[in-house]
Amino acid sequence: MIPRVIHQTWKDDEVPERFLAAQRSWKEAHPEWEYRFWTDVDLALLVRERAPELLPLWDRYPEAIQRVDAARYVILREFGGVYVDLDVRCLRPLDSLLDSQVVLARTTPFGISNQFMLSVRGHSLFYHAVDSLPRAFKKWGGVWPRHLRVLTTAGPLFMTGRLRDHGMKSGIRILTLDEHGHSDSDEAYVSHLQGDTWAGWDTHVINFFHDHWKWLAVGAAASAVLLSSLF
Repeated sequence: MIPRVIHQTWKDDEVPERFLAAQRSWKEAHPEWEYRFWTDVDLALLVRERAPELLPLWDRYPEAIQRVDAARYVILREFGGVYVDLDVRCLRPLDSLLDSQVVLARTTPFGISNQFMLSVRGHSLFYHAVDSLPRAFKKWGGVWPRHLRVLTTAGPLFMTGRLRDHGMKSGIRILTLDEHGHSDSDEAYVSHLQGDTWAGWDTHVINFFHDHWKWLAVGAAASAVLLSSLF
């Protein structure tokens, strides 16, 4: 059974006000659960004590978010429980999910999110994820733009690949987009705030195209028809 413990992280103890209500939602929905809050200092100590094999890579990561992404896999490998980002609000208790071995969530436009994950302690998927971090950095650490580099070295695209490698073995549950809060469905366990805590200009450009691709496609088609009529 997945342990009743919730893990969240921030760079220090001063959580921004815009995330405080979402942070409280997890404690209010799970009053009997353990709640563990990790700062960047705590995460560095965790890696030194529990995953020293990652220390050379930890020091090489150019982005703080890469260290946070890597550390969340170590947390679930070592302790199990629920990892959830501060910009995710709890809508209902997670007790119905605890009989699984691992619970991950689909995200858009494809793949698996790493912002909301549940696991038993010591699951093979998270051993595989931690072991794969150096190889992923070697392969994708120089890719451009920055947004894609973060996603592939330790972020959700990295985790999507590790699930593909590991395989959908017994006990792994994948939440639907509705369950993951990507609609107004009553099935949702969570909802999402506008976080973008690590976003740069490239992230905003990519998000714009992601959010408006249908209208952009229509506009491109209409432009093509108009241009063809002029010549």
